[in-house]
Amino acid sequence: MRVLMLGNSFTFANNMPDTLANLIDAEVVQHTRGGARLAEQLNPNTKMGGMTQAALENEKWDYVILQEMSNGPITSRESFLNNTALLCERIRANGAVPVLYATWAYQKGGKQLESFGMDYDEMFQKMYDAYHEAADQNGALIADVGKCFYEEAAKQDIFAEDGCHPNELGSKLAAQVIADVILADQATKTEVVIEPKAEDNDTRLRIIYLYQMLLTQTDEEHTLSTKQITDCMMEQHNILVHRTTVPKDIDLLRAAGFEIIGERKRAWEYYLADRKFSVPELKLLIDAVQSSKFITEKKSESLIEKLISLTSETNADKLKRSVHITGRVKSENEKGYYIVDAINDAINAGVKISFYYFEINGKKKEVLRNDGKPYTVSPFDLIWDGDYYYLTGYCDERESVRTYRVDRIKKQPELLTEKAVKKPKGYDVSKYTTEVFRMFSTDEAVDVTLLCDNCCMKSVVDKFGMKIKTRSVGEEQFRTTVKVCASPTFYRWVFGSAGKIKIEGPTEVRNEYREMLKKALDSIE
Repeated sequence: MRVLMLGNSFTFANNMPDTLANLIDAEVVQHTRGGARLAEQLNPNTKMGGMTQAALENEKWDYVILQEMSNGPITSRESFLNNTALLCERIRANGAVPVLYATWAYQKGGKQLESFGMDYDEMFQKMYDAYHEAADQNGALIADVGKCFYEEAAKQDIFAEDGCHPNELGSKLAAQVIADVILADQATKTEVVIEPKAEDNDTRLRIIYLYQMLLTQTDEEHTLSTKQITDCMMEQHNILVHRTTVPKDIDLLRAAGFEIIGERKRAWEYYLADRKFSVPELKLLIDAVQSSKFITEKKSESLIEKLISLTSETNADKLKRSVHITGRVKSENEKGYYIVDAINDAINAGVKISFYYFEINGKKKEVLRNDGKPYTVSPFDLIWDGDYYYLTGYCDERESVRTYRVDRIKKQPELLTEKAVKKPKGYDVSKYTTEVFRMFSTDEAVDVTLLCDNCCMKSVVDKFGMKIKTRSVGEEQFRTTVKVCASPTFYRWVFGSAGKIKIEGPTEVRNEYREMLKKALDSIE
């Protein structure tokens, strides 16, 4: 049985598709993205929409599960009903059965529900009505997880800290409701089973086992000979394979599109060449995960384990020996993924968010900014810059575009009902990241003129990019004007040049830098 799940973080949270796969003993594939709506699954011009349309046209499915954005059935009911109808039509054309994964009202008494502007019973009833109307209109099965949550929420803790997503128990509950619906539908169907002959079964399994062997045990430097393959078939799977059968099975796999290379040495030896990632590419990705301060140590270990599984066992052992996470400076904010997901939801929904933002004081304690009050921000972009994730957006309190480090956001932001302000004219995220963001400050950006020794060109280009304009000053120096946030971070960078980079203007920036240097000198007297 094959199941396709179309949804967002309510679907993929806590690896719920894997839980469902185990409950119904099926292959479960997910096309999900944080904040995704069903409309995106219908749009072939989006990455996920293109994948979904191709999957429905070219692959065979037994069930396709549909899940709309958390409050979409209420805030965009007509769109939800229309998109559900279009998807159900394509699902039936595929020969599959559509299943609506009816989600829940936000946690009773939670800030997410309060900011949404409905009471608990009202939100539950509207979600219930919308999903059941969609199921009735399209003759779809309905997994009423929302009703289950409504009945169980007072008895056990099933919500994550944000009061919106499910915790691990909530995801297990959701998977069980969906599994019960699919298994009940399976029980009503009469299936004619044709028992395969023993030799037919051996042939089918033999091809699968051969592919698994090549996938896990071979690469360019590690091959399997015909004898090793036949011995392994007998020892591990009790299947007798003649040596002349192996090349024929290899040809079958090649016909299916797998790039398997054969080398004639003393005997024919084979290895699987078409891997998603080469070892150097995997090492690069692993290094990126290791060095990222935003990703916690626990999550780093999980991600690296998944990356290592994409290569052969021999190469996996080599990669494991080069993995060192413990001792590195990593974020301790395990809520980072939920925070990013909530911001992404707000960007897609075009609404403002509210969040508390903190800094670390001299006693390593978190101290809230903005006098302990939340910031209200219209989110524009999430940007990965070196070690950290950053949010850019328009801050209502500061009445300007600001930048916030995501790991300094105290907890998951609240999505407000108020529409976000539009990006200001001339806002260019790529320009913003190279000219302003590099100094990661929430201060106003200013044009600063620098006089630099020629030996500093590399440092300036590394910081501001190749597109900055420079003018030669004599034989030994050059002048450039850059847009930066004149913050201690910027001044530290200038100081690191040991006098080879000088601030020429504006005057207030020169004075502020001079004052900072004076304080530094005073501190060592």
